[in-house]
Amino acid sequence: MKVDVLIVGGGIAGLWLLAELRAQGINALLATDELGKGQTIASQGIIHGGTKYALTGKLTGAAMAIGEMPRIWRAALNGEGSVDLSKVNILAESQLLWTSGGIGSRMTGFFASKAMKSRMDAVPHAEYPELFRHPAFHGGLYRLDEPVLDVPALLACLREQLADALVQVDVQRSGLQQAGNTFRYHAVLPDGSELEIDASQIVLTAGAGNEALMAPLASTPLSQRGGVLSQRGESLLERCSLSGVEGSRRELPTMQRRPLQMVMLRGGLPMIYAHALGMSDKPRATITSHKDAQGQTVWYIGGQPAEQGVGKPAAEVIAATRHELAELLPWVDFDGMEWATWNVDRAEGCQPDGSRPDQPAFFHMANVTLAWPTKLAFAPMLASSLQSALSVAKSVGKWPVESLPTPPVAHSIWNEVDFIRL
Repeated sequence: MKVDVLIVGGGIAGLWLLAELRAQGINALLATDELGKGQTIASQGIIHGGTKYALTGKLTGAAMAIGEMPRIWRAALNGEGSVDLSKVNILAESQLLWTSGGIGSRMTGFFASKAMKSRMDAVPHAEYPELFRHPAFHGGLYRLDEPVLDVPALLACLREQLADALVQVDVQRSGLQQAGNTFRYHAVLPDGSELEIDASQIVLTAGAGNEALMAPLASTPLSQRGGVLSQRGESLLERCSLSGVEGSRRELPTMQRRPLQMVMLRGGLPMIYAHALGMSDKPRATITSHKDAQGQTVWYIGGQPAEQGVGKPAAEVIAATRHELAELLPWVDFDGMEWATWNVDRAEGCQPDGSRPDQPAFFHMANVTLAWPTKLAFAPMLASSLQSALSVAKSVGKWPVESLPTPPVAHSIWNEVDFIRL
């Protein structure tokens, strides 16, 4: 099988790029086992505008870089442009930020500054959601220009539009193979049959799966390798390389992992989408609300509980999160509710200090590009950068993909975990 571009990895980064390429008439194909499996389905669906990166009282590089993403996503949600998300369910038009009564005047002044006025505005008391109308709440409430999307609906929408460019493969038995000076993709289909896919360009957007996919690149002569493009335009190749490996493997970029242990709370809860402001550059908690298969409300909780819970027993993480919520929302009774946790393996382009990259990163070698979007919201930026960097000639003809299996959408994690009642 021959295509112009093969994308390996079915998260939002690969799907957005596929939609953009197909809109240009490029014969592109995406191979994966399940759409969104991994980081995309485990995301909270927040289209960040960078406000939470400014919680220290100053605009950071990450806050500036991601600031345009809500506008681009809203255009797609309105059906404008090559990526049509007009059928996607929007859980909330904006994300909230709530502060305690003890927030300092410096932060209050920063929120009211010219730099932040385009990103957030104070919510009038009459418009407070039910959760914050309790007389015990003495803090402030701000509205952020950050929509929250139903991620399974997002994936289902793109699956419907791109079905004739999707192929389901057994990712454990599939992978890159060297073919002369380039690479091809050896795909094993679910029924065990095999398919060799030749592509002018192969783009790997498989998140943590990129690590195994890049292994065949290690033996490629250095003369066939391209540069590494990072968020600041400098070379990741110079800053990050494989450690403890001899020879040419040292020239490969590495992938870093920044794991999380997300917490889920299920019960008679109001629907809320909000960050709780703490004293660090990370929210004390970030809560989004979802309905499980039985129609029950699930709070999906990130922020400090998820960051600090890495590597700890689930029971310990749940206990710490429950204590945190009791301090943040003392008027809410959490007795008798159900709890669960989920480990998320965030994969990104390497940073020397292991910190979060400010922007997407990608690396090009022979006809293969390794790409990491960093966050769900950055998918449009990564797709745009890749299109500018890749040289793709449109071919004539199209393989009948309709005869091949189409990957399903991954299940929502709150429908996959076992909850415990506390």
